[in-house]
Amino acid sequence: MMFEMRAGREDDRPAVAAMVRARAVWMRERGQRWAGWYGRAEQLADQVGTDRWPVYVLTREHQVVGMTTAAFAVPRLGWAEDEVAEPSVFLQTTVTDPGFAGSGLGVMIACWALDFAARNGKLWTRRGVLTTGGDNLGLVRYYEFQGWRVVRAIKHPHKPGVTVWSLQRPAVPQPELRSLVRE
Repeated sequence: MMFEMRAGREDDRPAVAAMVRARAVWMRERGQRWAGWYGRAEQLADQVGTDRWPVYVLTREHQVVGMTTAAFAVPRLGWAEDEVAEPSVFLQTTVTDPGFAGSGLGVMIACWALDFAARNGKLWTRRGVLTTGGDNLGLVRYYEFQGWRVVRAIKHPHKPGVTVWSLQRPAVPQPELRSLVRE
């Protein structure tokens, strides 16, 4: 079964909001940080299909099963000035449908991002993770297992107790992805 990764459209918003809420419930059931996702589902969905946010959706049989924001600008928080200036794609707000948990959709989206960055002449694919105490460290470990390298971890300058993790991988074409995902 083929997946499609494409720019999100306004008509994807209800499906994205429902997916984010479902993921939040799934996370709550597993004792993970979830409340922010549930409370922001509509706000995140409203970013889909706008010029301001480059949101991409992963679909299977026209059903939204994943999303990510893939921007050509790297935020200053967590990155040095020379890193911000390097040609990169920055991923944020990657969410997958919990009905596909364990099937590798997150890895598929990450591989698409590596390929997308390479096709667009970028050197790096970068992402960030926020943690509070030990909360969300599993996500950092999960990304490291996928080959992401932690560049640094810093204390958030405006949120006491929050750590900002900066991760990156080289932008590299992923030709094998074309047998799974079309654009």
